[in-house]
Amino acid sequence: MWRLVLLCVVIFAITIGKVRADEGMWLPILLKNQKFAEMRKKGLKLSAEEIYSVNQACLKDAVIGLVTEGPDNLASFCTASFVSDQGLLITNFHCIMSYIERFSTPQNDFLKYGYWASRREEESFCRGLMVKQLVRMEDVTDRMTEGTQGLSGEEYVRKVNENGKKLAEEVKKEKNLEMRVQSLFANNQYVMSVYRLFKDVRMVAAPPMAISKFGGLSDNWEWPRHTGDFAFLRVYVNENNESRAYNQKNVPYKPTNYLKISLKGVKEDDFAMVLGYPASTRQYVPSFGLQAIIEGQNAAKVKIRGEKLAILKQEMEEHPELRLRYSTRLSSISNSYLKWKGEIQGVRRMGLIEKKEAEEQAFQQWVEASPERKSEYGSVLNDMREVYKELSEYNLANDYFSEAGLNGAEIVPFIGKFEKLVAMYNGRKPVKEASQKNESKRLIGLTKQFFGNWSYEIDRKTFRNMLVRYYEGMPAKFHAEVMIKYLQQYDGDVEKLSQDIFAKSMFTKERDLLTFLESGKENGVKVITEDPLYQLAISYYRIYVERIARQRGAWQTKMVPLYKSFQKGMLEMNRDKMLYPDANGSLRVAYGKVCGGEPEDGLSYRYYTTLDGMYDKYLNHPEDEEYYMPKKMQKLYQSREFGRYADHEGKLRMCFMTDIHTTSGNSGSPVVNARGELVGINFDRIWQGVASDYQYDPDICRGIAVDIRYILFVLEKYAPFSYVFDEISIK
Repeated sequence: MWRLVLLCVVIFAITIGKVRADEGMWLPILLKNQKFAEMRKKGLKLSAEEIYSVNQACLKDAVIGLVTEGPDNLASFCTASFVSDQGLLITNFHCIMSYIERFSTPQNDFLKYGYWASRREEESFCRGLMVKQLVRMEDVTDRMTEGTQGLSGEEYVRKVNENGKKLAEEVKKEKNLEMRVQSLFANNQYVMSVYRLFKDVRMVAAPPMAISKFGGLSDNWEWPRHTGDFAFLRVYVNENNESRAYNQKNVPYKPTNYLKISLKGVKEDDFAMVLGYPASTRQYVPSFGLQAIIEGQNAAKVKIRGEKLAILKQEMEEHPELRLRYSTRLSSISNSYLKWKGEIQGVRRMGLIEKKEAEEQAFQQWVEASPERKSEYGSVLNDMREVYKELSEYNLANDYFSEAGLNGAEIVPFIGKFEKLVAMYNGRKPVKEASQKNESKRLIGLTKQFFGNWSYEIDRKTFRNMLVRYYEGMPAKFHAEVMIKYLQQYDGDVEKLSQDIFAKSMFTKERDLLTFLESGKENGVKVITEDPLYQLAISYYRIYVERIARQRGAWQTKMVPLYKSFQKGMLEMNRDKMLYPDANGSLRVAYGKVCGGEPEDGLSYRYYTTLDGMYDKYLNHPEDEEYYMPKKMQKLYQSREFGRYADHEGKLRMCFMTDIHTTSGNSGSPVVNARGELVGINFDRIWQGVASDYQYDPDICRGIAVDIRYILFVLEKYAPFSYVFDEISIK
């Protein structure tokens, strides 16, 4: 399999200010020529080959991406790292929390008590979870652009795809490898990443939420932090150390390299480095693009998610039994909600839109100073601005479809899964009865799975609120006729509308739906298509297909050559500056130092926290579940027997901060010291600095890591089983 990631979703272009010394997420293949000397000056003790090499074991071999089985098996959502020669991985708890939730039952509540395998046989297979390990990375710009001179639009894409397929055929000759080609700097550069993909990943250990999510939503994106956000997984392979799907005969993977652990801890101003798979940044968004994102898209998404959170919190508080089913969803919704709020405040605080306007003026002046440049770039900035006026409307509509429709009430995407069955019955061409039965069988399985993890009342209220948000937030041209029909029929009373259609719909009743699917009656498809809930749910999809997707794609296509030209011009203007491409899910290296911060006037942060702070928060919030400290941890704290994990003052450190440039996807990334030894696991940022996705500010951007000494303390002193210690290399 090969994948080409071209610049398709165009919402930004490059405007370059001063690149700070520690800023950036750098491609490991370019470190030696771009940043290595600077890193050595900052304190790095490793050679460039010890970070990235194809000829010897190096750090890149120990750092992997967590991916979900699906259409894109190489799109990582978190990072992890090997910490033993037996395939043992460490990552964040929040990265794999959904699996803990899936394994949990009222009788075995792993969220509450933790998941602790006592031997390999108890390690549980995480269905659908895979890991990707980078084999090599290559600049393939010349190969990908061969024969593209003079081409643009679809012709350019067609030729680039043709070249990519040739590369894929070459990689295909190598056993068990997959590749991905990604464009950088608006299709001005192409990099190929070749991966091994491992399909048997099992749960080993994870602390209870009282440790792994201590502070809950209240402390998310905040400092000081006292969260033990970690978990252990293991990769299994066949007897030849090769990837194989889950099999009881599989054995632990023996990686080429794994991280050694340092118990020396960190001190202020120590060199630190993060390796991982950051998902995306928008460092080069222009002023008009940033304004549309912050004042339009982010503002809308914050409002929508705020309503979702209010519904979830109220229902979970009134019905505690829902906690097991909805904790992960609550955390996920809240995480992005707080991030977008932080971006809005951060961009405004930095005056970033105004700064970018000034940079764009400088670009235009540079263009006007040369007849040749004026001929090539003279109108590109204004042309982009005009196209973006149209594109931004469809970007906002796309967000409303995603947030209020597809990811609003869970019943909406569930109903969407029935469209294939409806098409089979209503299609012009006859479909084989066996195909219809197979589709019904598939839907029976999905139905049982859906209702096993669904709350009628949460979804009804969410559906109600999301219908209002979509209708009020979108111009009339994005309103479906059926949506208008039912709102008029109920005179705008969405509470009554939601109560009626949920009460009458077959899709809210598991037994009725299963009976229909098991009957196989062809004429029964009308029961689906005449269902008001079905009609409203499907209307989101139809509006998206008919009035958003194609139009948005057309404006994006118009933007692509403009964006490429503009970025080429900016790179030319800033040729004396060392630039890094935006994060895109490929392996990156970022570095900086351990430090505290002063993110706001009068607010000063020490660079680390201790178990003292966790105990204080527990005492100060005795009735708050988010700050509950397990009794066993209380006893361990009161005993003060921290052993080799204590610092020089006899305290147990829990978390620390760095000024390393990170983003989403870096969750679970190892934080290593100057010698490449593991000292912590990255898991969050402070909210004041989340605008670093648009511009890094060393004064306020801080990443948060859980100290490896606290992790080992929990494993040795708190966990009921600690057999993994025998395979971890501690220095």
